[in-house]
This record gives sequence, C-alpha cells and structure tokens, in this order.
Amino acid sequence: MSNRTNPTTISLTPSGGSSFIIKAPAYDPATLPPLPAKKPREEQDQARTLLKSTHSTSGIFPRPASVSDTSGSPHSKPPPLPSRRKPALEAPNSTTSGAQANTRRSALSFGMNKTTESPPALPSNRPGGVSIPDDAPPIPLFSRPDLGRLLASKPKVLPSPAGDSCLKCRDFSGTDNHAARFPRQAIPSTDLGWLAHQLTSPFPSPTDKARAIFTWLHHNIEYDTAAFFGGSIKSSTPASTIASGLAVCEGYAGLFTALASKAGLESVVVGGHGKGYGYHALAPGAPLPPFESSHAWNAVKIDDGEWKLIDCCWGAGVVNRPGMPYEKVFTPANFTKDNDEFGLTHYPSDKHHFYRTDGRATISWQEYILGENNVGEGPTMYDGYVTEHGLGERSFLPRSKHVPVSNPNEVVRFQFAKVCEHWDGERNGLGKPCVFILRINNRDGKGEGFLPFETNGFHWWCDIPAAQLGKPGQGLMLFAVTTFDGRSGRGVTVQEFKEKEGRVGMGFMGVAEWDLV
Repeated sequence: MSNRTNPTTISLTPSGGSSFIIKAPAYDPATLPPLPAKKPREEQDQARTLLKSTHSTSGIFPRPASVSDTSGSPHSKPPPLPSRRKPALEAPNSTTSGAQANTRRSALSFGMNKTTESPPALPSNRPGGVSIPDDAPPIPLFSRPDLGRLLASKPKVLPSPAGDSCLKCRDFSGTDNHAARFPRQAIPSTDLGWLAHQLTSPFPSPTDKARAIFTWLHHNIEYDTAAFFGGSIKSSTPASTIASGLAVCEGYAGLFTALASKAGLESVVVGGHGKGYGYHALAPGAPLPPFESSHAWNAVKIDDGEWKLIDCCWGAGVVNRPGMPYEKVFTPANFTKDNDEFGLTHYPSDKHHFYRTDGRATISWQEYILGENNVGEGPTMYDGYVTEHGLGERSFLPRSKHVPVSNPNEVVRFQFAKVCEHWDGERNGLGKPCVFILRINNRDGKGEGFLPFETNGFHWWCDIPAAQLGKPGQGLMLFAVTTFDGRSGRGVTVQEFKEKEGRVGMGFMGVAEWDLV
C-alpha cells in the first residue's frame, strides 16, 4: 500500500449553466524591476583564479579535447590519460619518481592470483625469535579416531547357519558371541532403537535376531531378588529395566518385546502360570489348585512365520533361597525347546497364546497340573540337560515324577534320548557323550549303588526291579559322569566305568530326579 494520496483534477468546462473565464493581466514593461549592473571584466577573471583544481571521481568521464573552452581558462584542457600498466610489476629504484613509486597495485598482485605470483617462503624463525628445531616431535596420533576400532564396532552382516535341521541343534555360537559384545554399562545410548539395531542388524534371520536379544538379557539383566523376597515388586518399563539392570519376569518379557519390535519382529508378552521358584508338584490325591497368573514370558515370530514361545527370565539365571545371591546361568533350552515342551511348565491366561505344534489348540488346566494322561508332574530336570548333554525333556521315562515301588517284583524302565536326531555332542554340545548312571537305594539297608545306562547312541536305558530302587519317601538321582580317573568323563565307555568303579576318582553332575512312593 502507498502512503501518497491520489491527485484531484478539476476541469472547468462550459456546461449548461454559467461559465467562468480567467484572463492574464495586461503586460506592462514599465512595471518590471531593473536588472543588476554587470561586473567589470577584471573582477570576473579574478574570481575564476581563486578556484582550486580538484580531482573528480573515476565515474566522471573527461571532456573530449575537440571541445573548445570559451572561458579561456588555462585549466580548460583535461590532463592526459595515464599510460597502461605493464603486465609485470617493477620495484621502484633510485631514479623512479615519487609519483611512480606510489602507484597503486592491483589486488591481483597481493597473492590472490596464484597463476601470476608464487607464495612467499615460510619464515625460518617463529615470531619472537623462537627457532623451529629440526628434530621436532612427531604429531601425536593417540587422539585421532582409530578407524580400525570404529569399523570393528559396527555390526557385521553374518550369514545364517546353514545345514541346521532344527532349532534345537542349530549353532547359535556366532549370535551369542555377538550379543555379549554390548554390556549394559558400556553402551553409549539407552535408546531402545539403537540397541536393537546393534544387536540384530547383522542377522537376516528373525530367529537369530530373537536369539541375540534373548542372550543379551542373560548377560545384562539380573533378577531383582531383593524386591521379590521383600514383597516390594514395582511395575517397570523397558527404559527403567535397562537403566537399573534389575527386573522380575515381567521386566524381562517387557524389555524383550520392546527390543524385538524395534528390530522389526512381531512379539507379545504372555502372562500366566509358571512352574518356577516356589512351585511344588501336586501330591497324589490332592485337590486341583485354582489357576493363578504369576509369571510372564514371550511369544515371537521367527523363521517361516512360526510363533515361538521363549522365557528370557528362566533363560538368564536361577533364583536361590532368600538371602542367597542371584545366580547367572545361561539356559538356552528356554529358547530352543518346542512349544509343546514349553507348555509342560507354562500355562497362559489367554487361550490364544498356547501356540501348540501337536494340532491341539489348548490343553486343560488339569492336564497341565497332572501331566499327560494324568500321570502327574514329570521328573525334576536340572539345568544343563540340553546344553551339555543334548537330552529331550519329554523323552524321559518314567514320565511321572512319582515312581511306585509297592510291587517289588515289577521291573521299572528308566529311559531318555537325544533332544533330536541331528544332535551331535561334539558339534552342538561340549564334546563326546558321558556315561549316565542311576543312584539307587537298596531296601536291605546295604547302602546306595550306581547302575550305568546302556546306549545305542541315541537312546539310553536301564531296567531295574522295584525292590532295588529303595523305599517310599526316598529319591532316585540320574547323574552324568563328568570326570573319570583325573580326566574328563566325556568319551568314557560303559565297560570302562564297570571295570574301574570304586577304584578311581569320579565327578558327577545331576540330570534328573524322581521320588519313590
């Protein structure tokens, strides 16, 4: 908008009414004022000589020489144009006039035009007279970034294990080693997206991505035993779990799903009942307890779109008695066991979260508590039966934890097998198989004995009369012979064990346990 007003035009034209005629006054030369007297010629010349010559700006062009000056002044002719500067600059010498010595140089001559002038030489001395020594120390390199270390810290794309026939015998050593490289206390960012990317980006397989997160939780999150035994469990968030490094089952499950989602995996937190710390098998004849939701685990979609049930809390360690410290024990079976095996110890609140592989959508609460065919709880399994020995939990017989010995003439079959037909102890486990023995209690009170299991390389079995097992109330323990005569027990044959039993030192590891009734 302009701040000027529009001009108003008035036109006086004759129109139907009266008209107006304006005339100029009559001209009378006598009424004009007299002209001033002219100055003498000498005064005009004197006024001109008092003017001083000045230099005009370069923007004013000189008057051409062909134009004559009618004033007759000696400064009427313009000075001659200066001669063009030579391309090469010459330093003034003693014969050069002052005007030539003060001639202004072009800006291009001050080192701005590298094509016409070379740079000056570096001074030999520092300002202040400090010399630069010839043996100056080298530039320190310790403060420079180490490119090798930076590249080594970047996730590297690792190929998925090839040739694995099933999840239970799959080689996760590369995935597990990668997950161990990011301790919680040393990660530069608590951002879940950053951590998920670092853990999973090297692996194209959803199964490996899930395994990396599962393993990272084992290394970096501890069960909050103080809150658990003190009755002060509080709700948590994935961010608070990473910050504190402490969690109960709900914290493990929540953090896994949060990281899995950031890594592009589908995952949910599943709540329900778990046969974990404090659980006791139902005694024969005891009433069925009501359902109680007191545990949390995860379902994650792995390779081929399969929904897999995993328990990060149970896979990370073991909760001992009150006052005892939490024990970090990596139990990968809580990642690799199939969903039907997983369902032996986990019962979800939501019927859509069973994800069974045997064709059954759900099982009843009674079957979960009493076991298949109402045989009751299975034998107590000790950590390491899969990791170290590659044994399948559902392959153990007797299936019930309680073994009757009321009929002393009955022969009881004890049996178990590999976790799958592809398992190889030297490739998937810790080496060649051990000798397995069953500790029994003789009824005659002569003490305990050890009976070795026969094997065909896939199954192990031992047939024992009930009379040799012991009395009701006693227990039976299955052991693996881990050391034998001062060396590893792996590769020791049944024949060697029988020949040297009681004459050489042996070390044992518990595998499973039954109760006699």
